[in-house]
Amino acid sequence: MAIDDVLHRLAVDPAGLAPAPPRQVHREAAVRVGRNPVPCVGCGRSARAAGVIEVPGYGRRWLDRCRDCLLATIDLQPSRVSGTVAEIVADLRAAAAEAGVQPTVVIDDEGGCRG
Repeated sequence: MAIDDVLHRLAVDPAGLAPAPPRQVHREAAVRVGRNPVPCVGCGRSARAAGVIEVPGYGRRWLDRCRDCLLATIDLQPSRVSGTVAEIVADLRAAAAEAGVQPTVVIDDEGGCRG
């Protein structure tokens, strides 16, 4: 999700975000969500994730989010794991062909792997 979309979804004005330092912020981010967490920029609850975003016209800003606001504003990709043994075997065969190797797949009559 683009940062403009995140800010729009949270109804946040970038001017209201706290300025972030111009360097690595791992320690500062840990403090922001530590014992006395800062409020979430979206809903005001305790932030559980702190990150720095670059906002055109505003520079580096903190984006502090609670769990729910974080989940609402991240791109969750569907799982790429196949659901059936046949699909898994097909994926493995395709990967083996791409790698230039010949796989040997051994499956018992009930569809389970033996080795």
